[in-house]
Amino acid sequence: MTIDQQWGDMMDETEFGYPPMQEIIEGDVKKTISYEDRDEKVVKVTRFYKLTKLKVPKPIAERKKWKKFGDCAKDGPGINPANSMVGDDVFLTLATKKEQQEKKDDDVAEKMAKMKASGQGMVACRICKGPHWTKECPYKDTLGVALDVQQEEANAVKPPPRTPGAYVPPSIRKGEPQDSQTRQRDENPTIRVSNLAEETSEKDLQDLFKPFGPVSRIYLAKDKNTGISKGFAYITYNRRESAESALSTLHRYKYGHLILQVEWAKPSGS
Repeated sequence: MTIDQQWGDMMDETEFGYPPMQEIIEGDVKKTISYEDRDEKVVKVTRFYKLTKLKVPKPIAERKKWKKFGDCAKDGPGINPANSMVGDDVFLTLATKKEQQEKKDDDVAEKMAKMKASGQGMVACRICKGPHWTKECPYKDTLGVALDVQQEEANAVKPPPRTPGAYVPPSIRKGEPQDSQTRQRDENPTIRVSNLAEETSEKDLQDLFKPFGPVSRIYLAKDKNTGISKGFAYITYNRRESAESALSTLHRYKYGHLILQVEWAKPSGS
């Protein structure tokens, strides 16, 4: 192109109707000059880029060597702003459960501080009696289940009164000896463990309690519909010494992220 050429001649020399983009590199600064159509007007656009060297993963470096195609087939290395657009970098940050819980605790502490400053008093959780709202109790998934079970046991439906002269099985007669299976179950040393996680299985309990002695029976309470643990179980040993050892060792034992509560199981008739 010469100085005497007209603008129309310059337009005919290029494939897209505009002069090709010019790149000028001076040190670590790259200057690009291009022509674009904006609001039905051809404008000259000058951009400046700071050149930096970055270490990228090997797959990205290999991808940069791929041959360009389409409208970018004749472009040199790098990005041509005339036909390409680069968005802002988006960084993905995955928050852990611990960070989410800490943030939640900070929010609760801030709310409670505001309540205390305003003179509204303090709040008390109905589940663990802690200084926070019940819906934000960190133990509601475990202690809440135990409380529900205790409430169900307290509200258990009593058997209807018996009609005089009606037959009563010996196992439920007042003052009569119980059947052999019930009597044997009550005589065997049984402990009750509560505050179990929902994902606890019978195999987990077997691995936890078997080292103290032979286990004759394990009963893990589960929800009938979902099959998820209700948070408590009964462990029956062959010997009382084994049960006493397990109770003294595992009571208030940290199992996973919870603290176990181990106690003697109450007889079935009580």
